Amino acid sequence: MKLLDLMPLLATLIGTVLLVFVLFRKSGLGKNKLIRYVLASLIFIHTFTAFDHYLTISTDGTSGFYGMSYLFVHLIGFLFYYFVVLFTKTNPDVKKWLWIVVGYTLIRWMFFYPLFEYENLSDFLSSGGEETEYNDWFELEYLITSVINIVLIFAAYFRLKKAPLALNLDDRQSFSLKWVKLIFVTFVVLQMGVLAKDLIASYTVENYQAYMKIETLMISIFFFAFAYSIMHFPVFAFSGDFDDLPQETKQKYAKSSLTDSSVLFQEIHDLVAQEKLYLDFDLKLNTVAEKLDKSIHHISQAINQSSGKNFPDFINGFRIEAAKKKLLEPKPDTIYAISLDVGFNSKAAFYTAFKKATSQTPTTFKQAHKNNV
Repeated sequence: MKLLDLMPLLATLIGTVLLVFVLFRKSGLGKNKLIRYVLASLIFIHTFTAFDHYLTISTDGTSGFYGMSYLFVHLIGFLFYYFVVLFTKTNPDVKKWLWIVVGYTLIRWMFFYPLFEYENLSDFLSSGGEETEYNDWFELEYLITSVINIVLIFAAYFRLKKAPLALNLDDRQSFSLKWVKLIFVTFVVLQMGVLAKDLIASYTVENYQAYMKIETLMISIFFFAFAYSIMHFPVFAFSGDFDDLPQETKQKYAKSSLTDSSVLFQEIHDLVAQEKLYLDFDLKLNTVAEKLDKSIHHISQAINQSSGKNFPDFINGFRIEAAKKKLLEPKPDTIYAISLDVGFNSKAAFYTAFKKATSQTPTTFKQAHKNNV
């Protein structure tokens, strides 16, 4: 067997190692285990696909196992997007997306039901030589699924690119984040290249096998670089939450001079309120730490332990209280103008934070107060 024929098997082994790395490495990705499980799900789909390809190649397309991985390929885009949402600490409408994904999955599986009449890949491709209506629909479905995945991965990239950071990054962290963004772009280009190749290439067992060998190798390299980089970029940079720090860092500061976080928290609260630091939409932990001559981690620890909030939510609390006063004025400005006045950089960010803090939209809050009066 040629070395290239073993690439899907090598990709399966790499995927298995990455799964263990992501699931059992103690530090990285912060305290939210769901982030870890979503990333593991992405790697599992890749690993399962690589194993599927290996069986297909090693049996020359006569294995009845062929194509099972394609039943899950549509989940890649959704999982990438959801992973970035969790990683950047934004709040998705999980229930709405869950129903969309479940419904889409069931529709795809029903669509593939006719494929069960073929015992292996060779039979399916030989029948595909005859132009049938189902083959046309199958190609269209593949096109739609690929486009949706590409669009969602693009959306995940732009969400990662625009996500606000809780602190100014040092050179190493900045390079790591740029590397992660570059990997995202590379994967989008790779997906577009695979789609273009499949639309042009003819459907033969040989073409499928060549595609399986090369694609699995390239995606294995991508996932290895992505998983390694993302596990070493601190979620703390997005959340500013002391609990998101690696365990060894938390232990270091737990034994430090910060024995009573409530005293430091009061200093932080007074500073932010009196100097109205919250009006700066780009306020970072570094700024507060420098003004109080304290470490970034101590500032985060004091906020987290005394308020039960991470840094962005703590600062947004001041902004929302200021916004409430402006919303209840006799002739209030527009919601967009108010959001900018109190320190938010967009109306969408204001709506999200306001609803998270009050369980109401700004419009609902204003209307409810008017009715009470």
